[in-house]
Amino acid sequence: MRHFALAIGSAALGTLFFGAAPVTAQPAEPAQTTLGQRIEAAAKAALNSPRLRGLTEKQRIDRVEFVAGNTLVLLSHELGHVLIAEMHLPLLGREEDAADTYAALRMLTFGTSFSQHELAQAAQGWFLNDRRDQEIGEKPLYYDEHNLSQQRAYQILCLMVGSDPDKFKGLADQMKMPQERQRTCKRDFAKTSEGWQTVLKPWLREPGDPEPKIDVVYGDGKGMFDGIANMFRSIRFLETVAANSAVRYKWPHPFTLKMESCGRPGTDYDDEARIITICYETPYDFAELYRVYVQPPPVAAAAPAQAAARKRRTR
Repeated sequence: MRHFALAIGSAALGTLFFGAAPVTAQPAEPAQTTLGQRIEAAAKAALNSPRLRGLTEKQRIDRVEFVAGNTLVLLSHELGHVLIAEMHLPLLGREEDAADTYAALRMLTFGTSFSQHELAQAAQGWFLNDRRDQEIGEKPLYYDEHNLSQQRAYQILCLMVGSDPDKFKGLADQMKMPQERQRTCKRDFAKTSEGWQTVLKPWLREPGDPEPKIDVVYGDGKGMFDGIANMFRSIRFLETVAANSAVRYKWPHPFTLKMESCGRPGTDYDDEARIITICYETPYDFAELYRVYVQPPPVAAAAPAQAAARKRRTR
């Protein structure tokens, strides 16, 4: 399978995760510049950000990777829905499960260390989402069309282990996946991978096939999310995904990729209007999730916070 490179510029990433300042024009980067190098540049560019002052360079990079990886996997999930609807693919189970599987397989097929790392970040994101739900008393929706957050995390992890048991064993052990389940993941990966390849094979574009039209739309950030909107525009995020999808598949109808402020985090595919929508609140929520549950407080703020905690304990 072909894959697309998510080209993220340094100033753009700085705007998304560290503030809402307008994106300025950047010098052209060498063609060989990798995403990892751009993320590193973004972290360095954010050195003086008030929100991240006191964080190490690695902490800034980790935060960027977490948000980017989770957003990309969710977009791949929604593309799975489009494929199912537009190609009238058969389903032998719940559609949400199939879309989750497609997203994980797509990232694994890229075969790069970055795509694999970002997929692991997505699994971590579901674990953290479950942790937050438990802390705020959110009750599990057993009747929901989606699996529970931990189940979605382990589904991703199992496909990773199934694709390469030795490579991802350490990750599986870290996330406490039992050894007996790890051994069956290879079978799960083989069956689901073969299934998706089989149903998509007739829809793969060949040389000479007309290229379908996939529109992209960036809505207004409505103030609070202007930085996020500017970032995605500047890196041509939707355009990159649209171009890759148009090259890869023989889409029977045009459709639209859209980002906008929705009033809540979320992603959605409207199969009647043929529009995928990613809410700007979604990457913002990922950043908050990471800030609260993963990233330690800035060094400069840690001492006062610890002192306040000690004071409360002595009352």
